[in-house]
Amino acid sequence: MYAANSTGEEATFIDTLSHKMRTLYGKKNCERIIESVKLNLSNREVVIHHVGKGEQRASSYISGLSAIPYHDVHSGAFQWLEDLEANSEKIRDELQAALTNPDTDKLGNSIWVPAARDDAVAYGPNWRTLVLQDRCTWEDTNTRLFPETVQTLQRSSAPSVEVFFARQPPQTGIKPHTDNTNFILTAHLGLCVPEDEAWMQVGEHKKYWKNGEGLVADTSFIHSTANESETEDRYVLIVRFWHPDLTASERCALQFLFDALDDPSDYGMSGAESRAKARLGIYKRKNNKKRSSGGGLGLLSKGMQ
Repeated sequence: MYAANSTGEEATFIDTLSHKMRTLYGKKNCERIIESVKLNLSNREVVIHHVGKGEQRASSYISGLSAIPYHDVHSGAFQWLEDLEANSEKIRDELQAALTNPDTDKLGNSIWVPAARDDAVAYGPNWRTLVLQDRCTWEDTNTRLFPETVQTLQRSSAPSVEVFFARQPPQTGIKPHTDNTNFILTAHLGLCVPEDEAWMQVGEHKKYWKNGEGLVADTSFIHSTANESETEDRYVLIVRFWHPDLTASERCALQFLFDALDDPSDYGMSGAESRAKARLGIYKRKNNKKRSSGGGLGLLSKGMQ
């Protein structure tokens, strides 16, 4: 997140950010987000030991969200992931076509790159990703290589924040770590996996990937992975998405926060505010349309469609 040069600058940034969010979305819809920003900028971390579940750690933390290591994919709360499961063969075929195409590196952008996050040391040098969406923005170049995958996500109204393919080679793993954020959950769709040999442990619970099946994990719990196969890579589609306990307004406020943190200057903040107002206009048009047709509340940005 944003690193201020001084306590005074940090306070000014928080005040400006808070004022703009409250103006855009209303005070009630922003208070949990603002408290989360203050926590993060204070370099503090929430640590909770959940009995029977495991340890949760997050420096980007929103209070009041349910904490469950593994959610039930087929509970009815994740219909979009069930749609991905139903289309998993098409998604797998697109992935395999990209893997066998010698020109994929030239046609795409940053194909199969290592982890670049602060905690990349936990992932090791062998873990690789191919990104389709980052912070609610689709990567135009790579999405053209995977039209069925992207269309399925958009048709199903997946509340995605990040979407990427991930490769884990044989006899490698990811060390225990936390993603440090409790308001974004992580879904995996098994595409080409060595079944019964590749697993993910979240808190005190371990699950094995299965081809064509999804998992939903809260990766603010300490978690780790391993591919114990001696010969097969493990390929999954990863969708990081808004925690379902967030309100629609909070999701929009968080997307505004992402934009503001990318460029916290006055110019950047102004641009983030303009994009937020444009998304609110889209929301109002969609909501009015859904009301007239008897539908429910629509989501607000292309990353959430």
